[in-house]
Amino acid sequence: MQTWIFQGNPEYFDIDGYFATDPGRFVWLVTRYADEMRSGDRVFIYRTGQTAGVVAEAEIIGAPAPQPEDPEAVRFWRGDRTGAMEVRPRVPLSLLRVAGNREVLRRDWLREDPLLQDLPNLKMAAGTNYPIEAGHAARLMALWDRTGRDWTRNESVAGLWAYTQTYGQQVSRLPGSPVAEIALALGRAVSGVYNKVMNFRAIDPRDQRAGMSGGGETDRRVWAEFYDEEAGDLRHAELEREFNRLWRVGGEAASSPSDADQDAAVLAQAKRLVAEGLGALMAKYARLREARPARPSTKSVSIRSYERGALVVAIAKLRADNRCEIPNCKHPMFVDVDGIPFTEVHHIEPLSEGGEDVLENVACLCPAHHREVHVGRRAPELTTALRAIRNAILVQPDAELAG
Repeated sequence: MQTWIFQGNPEYFDIDGYFATDPGRFVWLVTRYADEMRSGDRVFIYRTGQTAGVVAEAEIIGAPAPQPEDPEAVRFWRGDRTGAMEVRPRVPLSLLRVAGNREVLRRDWLREDPLLQDLPNLKMAAGTNYPIEAGHAARLMALWDRTGRDWTRNESVAGLWAYTQTYGQQVSRLPGSPVAEIALALGRAVSGVYNKVMNFRAIDPRDQRAGMSGGGETDRRVWAEFYDEEAGDLRHAELEREFNRLWRVGGEAASSPSDADQDAAVLAQAKRLVAEGLGALMAKYARLREARPARPSTKSVSIRSYERGALVVAIAKLRADNRCEIPNCKHPMFVDVDGIPFTEVHHIEPLSEGGEDVLENVACLCPAHHREVHVGRRAPELTTALRAIRNAILVQPDAELAG
């Protein structure tokens, strides 16, 4: 699949106004490479001018063909509209997403990016359609996915690491600098990581230089996690270990998936473990907790994921007798191919936010409640209920666990 940048000039066409109508399907003028465009190709719409940047994502849904502008789009043409009615090669597109104010990938960010500063539209601004290389496409997609989203705890850890690497120095944004390195790892703009470093400077009581006061609660929690008040210094070794666990993994890093996307191999192994019984698994779990860290290591795949223990999954299911642990759950349950009620194991504090892969941090949920606790309006309420359940039965007698 090819990725393209389609460029539009707001002096001639009101791109923002047109996309605000949510056109769904629309056409775009093709001046070059028409014979290389295929259905399924991804397109980033780049707005030129004073507020230049990537403003939308679309997908090619047909072959380019000679045709006039869409009638609904003609009124958004500025000045002479005769060009809109000309029959010229245009490609049909499906609009996938329009950037909000915080989500536009600004031209200045692209120009300073270690991987994107040589994008063809930045060097040859007069054209309309540009194919981009796979490396450019991957970096653009990472930025498109993360820009405008609040920083997670794990991202803030990486920002704090970058701060420690530049402490007491002038903070560089150049390729190869800690700021640029973290930007590539997180899928964030270089300027965004620079600002995060300045946020930590404002939090740091040791540094009297001016920082940026825009740091949020997540940054303050991360600072408190690694700052030793008595010593008046960061716990550098602890921070380095956590940073290495999260981000020093070969391959590309991207946003953390929800732990609801359960790993099939882990579930298959958990199914085999269940046959051993809860007592045997608890003994195995006690031995395992002495041998490995509670926070799982990461492994490099196309996106950043977290290794999860099949033993924890198996015990969680047996502990709940394969029932949803949300009080008074009334969602209908179905059985899997083995005739067992199907449940999913949820991490109350997500692994992607530093949560531990331990029994005290998991709950057995029906699929409906598992989705709701991740994306539902009642998610905070359900999370509070699950924490209360775990706190209430944190310690049980060995005999009771053994059944």
